[in-house]
Amino acid sequence: MNSTIAYNEDIHHKKWEDFYFEPISITTLPELTDPESYKNSFTFRDALLTAFEKLSGKKVLKLLLITPDLNTNAHFYGVAYLEGKEIHTATIQQTAIFKQWYACINDDEEDLAKPKLFNFSSNSYSYSPITIQKHGQIFEATGEFIADAIPNAFIAEQLAQEKADFIQPFIQLAADYDFEAIKANFEKLVAKNAWKVIPPADNQKLYAEFEAEAGFAVPQLLKDFLSLHNGIENTRFLSAASMLKEWRDWQSVYTEWTQEELLDTYSTNEGKTLLMYTTPYWIPFFDLYNGNFIALDFAPTEKGIPGQVIRFGADQEIGYQEAESLNAFLEELLDSEEFEEFEDEY
Repeated sequence: MNSTIAYNEDIHHKKWEDFYFEPISITTLPELTDPESYKNSFTFRDALLTAFEKLSGKKVLKLLLITPDLNTNAHFYGVAYLEGKEIHTATIQQTAIFKQWYACINDDEEDLAKPKLFNFSSNSYSYSPITIQKHGQIFEATGEFIADAIPNAFIAEQLAQEKADFIQPFIQLAADYDFEAIKANFEKLVAKNAWKVIPPADNQKLYAEFEAEAGFAVPQLLKDFLSLHNGIENTRFLSAASMLKEWRDWQSVYTEWTQEELLDTYSTNEGKTLLMYTTPYWIPFFDLYNGNFIALDFAPTEKGIPGQVIRFGADQEIGYQEAESLNAFLEELLDSEEFEEFEDEY
């Protein structure tokens, strides 16, 4: 039997004995020099991911580690989800260094006897106890267990279509705005605070990169705003390159997450922005720090306004309207007291 198989719908019906768990030795673990280091869990994870990549010859998107319960299962098993929609299964030999590292990442000796299911990827580390019900699924309905845990990349086209179908009715790239009013308020704001504006740049290359990745052109409102500056020194206004970088970072989140994960039906706002964690149509232009941003919204709800200014980010479950327009946002900042309060708040 082969320890690497292609993922398809038939896998749901496979039993434990239908998979070959090839015995392997993890040789990528370094010497354990500091048992108290908080980095040990991640070092252990990365060593296992690297080991399975070397064994399979492919990038590991996700790795499940099944640990012993010392009663019905005395082995460590690994299930690796590989690039190219393949699955690699293995039994991990309990070498001295492997046991040393595994003992290190557990809180106490009693914890070692409790079976766990670890979930590893390049940017995640989690585990949960293996209950009696989960034990039955793992060792009896194994194919179903493996299929239930597939990474999003295995069904990327389906997930992308679900997100596209959801957001399509909300997209409005053409915003109504008075550029002369925006320019006047921007210049007043710069003069009032004695800011040093970085001169506008030729952003055509950045705009082309954005369009190629986003599938839509940079909205004219943003292009016009960037004709006034390319960032402002020692302020939270982003340069064109920084905007693209931050958009890309949030786009990667949007791409990796499912529509169900992105949508938050438990949180509430004024109904003017989508109940989403992020969308490609929220383009950051102002950094609130700690992973939070002010952005232009080109996919508002029916109550919202195309080009409205919203707040979203790492500390927010959903987006919130900050101002009805870019001009209104600049007018708010023109009030020095309000601006100081704004800075203090974020």
